[in-house]
Amino acid sequence: MLLNDNSRWRWSHWLLALLAPLLATLVCWFLADYLPAASLALFYLAAVLLTAVSTAIRPALLSAVLSFLSYNFFFTAPHFTLFILHREDILTASLLILVALVTGQLAAGLREKVDALQSSERWTKQQMMLAQSLASCMQADELIRIFLQEVQALFRPDLIENASVIHLNTTPVKERNQVKKGSLNTRWENDCFHIVLCDNSYQQHEIKLPLKAPVTPWLKTRLEAITEIFHLAWSRVLLVENLQQETVIKEREQLRSALLSSISHDLRTPLATMIGSVSSLCDLRPSLSEEQQDELLRNTLSEARRLDRYIQKLLDMTKIGQGELKLERDWAGIDDILSVSLKRLQPLLNGQNIVIQVEPELPLLYVHAALLEQATFNVLENAVRYTPAGKNIQINAHASGNRLLIDIADSGPGIPPEHWPHIFDMFFTLAKGDQQTGGTGLGLTICQGILAAHGGSAAILYSSAEQGTCFRLSLPMDNAVPVNNTVPGNNAEPMDNTNRGTL
Repeated sequence: MLLNDNSRWRWSHWLLALLAPLLATLVCWFLADYLPAASLALFYLAAVLLTAVSTAIRPALLSAVLSFLSYNFFFTAPHFTLFILHREDILTASLLILVALVTGQLAAGLREKVDALQSSERWTKQQMMLAQSLASCMQADELIRIFLQEVQALFRPDLIENASVIHLNTTPVKERNQVKKGSLNTRWENDCFHIVLCDNSYQQHEIKLPLKAPVTPWLKTRLEAITEIFHLAWSRVLLVENLQQETVIKEREQLRSALLSSISHDLRTPLATMIGSVSSLCDLRPSLSEEQQDELLRNTLSEARRLDRYIQKLLDMTKIGQGELKLERDWAGIDDILSVSLKRLQPLLNGQNIVIQVEPELPLLYVHAALLEQATFNVLENAVRYTPAGKNIQINAHASGNRLLIDIADSGPGIPPEHWPHIFDMFFTLAKGDQQTGGTGLGLTICQGILAAHGGSAAILYSSAEQGTCFRLSLPMDNAVPVNNTVPGNNAEPMDNTNRGTL
C-alpha cells in the first residue's frame, strides 16, 4: 500500500465538481416544463451536496458557484443571460448559493475528517506491517535488507527511489570510545535521509534514502516514524546476538567442564587397570606363571583399546560441536558398512550372538562410508555393553519408501521412557554408580550428528525390560542407485579396519 500526500487534490474531485452542475442542468432542462423555476434550484442543491460529500471543500465551492451561474443562465428571466430581472429570482439564487456554501462546507469538512481518519488508520496498519516484517529478522544484514525492501514498497517511486546501503569499515579500536556499539543515528543531507548504524562488532552501515520530492513535514514525519520502528528492531537483533554469544560462551564453559569431568571419571579406570597390570609385570614377573602374564597383557591391551575409544569419541564430538564435520561422499553398500562395523566389534564381544538380516538388493548410497560405519559401531557398542552373554543382538537393514532403515536391537534391561528424550544428549549415560558399566555418553550423540549431516536421524524404536532396546537409524535414499548398476568410483570389496576414516 503506497503512502499518499493528502495535500494534493486528485483530478477526479475537480471533474466531479464540473460534472455535477452539468448533470443537474440536464435534469432541470427536461423538467423545466413541469416544475416551477424555484423548485429546480433543489436539483442544483443536491448536486452541490453530492460534490461536497464525495470530494473536499474547494471542489464543493466550485460546484456551488457553477450551480448558481447555471441556474441563473438557463432558468431565470431573462433566459440565457446572467441578468436577474425578478427580485424573487435574486432571493432564490442567493439562498441557493448560501445553502450550497454552508452545507457544502459542512459536508466537505466532515469528508476531510473521515479521509484524515482513514489515512491515519492506513498509516497505522502500514507501521504494524513494517514492524511484523522486521520482527521476523534475526540477523543484522537480513534486517537491513528487509527494511530497504519495505521502504521501497511503502513509498511511491516519485518520493523515494533507489534506496541503498553502504557497509563501512570497522571502527578502529582507538576510536571505539567515540562510537556506541549498537547505535543508530540519522541526518539530512541534500534532500537525502541517512541512517548510520553500528553493530556489535563496531562495523558501521549507512542506509541512504534519496528523496525525489521536496521534504515536506508529512514526509519527514513518516520517515522519522519508520526509523523509530527500525531502531527498535535493530536493538532487538543486536540484543539477540549478544545473548547468543553469551549462550555460546556459557555452553563452551559447560562443555569444557563436562569434558574434564568425563576425562577424570571415565579415563581413570582404564588407566588404573593398565598401570596395575604393567606394575605387576614389572615387579612380580619372575613369580608369575606364563598364563598369569598373558592375562595381565590381555587386560592391558583391552583397557588400552577402551581408552583409545574414549579419546576418539571426545575428539569426534569436539569436531562435530565446532562444525568441522565434512562429508567426503562416495558410493557404498550398507552391507559393506555393517561388515566393517562388525569387524571392529569382534574384540568387544563377550559371548553375545550377532543376528544379521539385510534386505537383498538394497541400493548403493552416496554417503561418507567411514562416518556411517562409526555411527553404526557406536550403537552396536552400546548394545554389546548392555546385552548379557549368550543373548542376541539383532541387526535388520531394509528400505521403506525413500528411506533406508537400520534397526539394531539388544537384549538388555531397556531404557525407562522418561530418559528417551535425553538419550542422544551429550554426556548422558544410564550408569548408576558402580552397579552398571557406562561409557562417556558421547557415542549416541556422535551417531545422531553423523546421521543428521547425511539428512538422516536416529531414534528409539522401542525399549522395555522384556524386549530390550531397539535403535532405528534412518538415511535418505534420494541419490541411491540400484546395486547392480555400475557406479564410477564404487569399491565393491568390503572395507577393512585399516581403511576406516575419522571425523
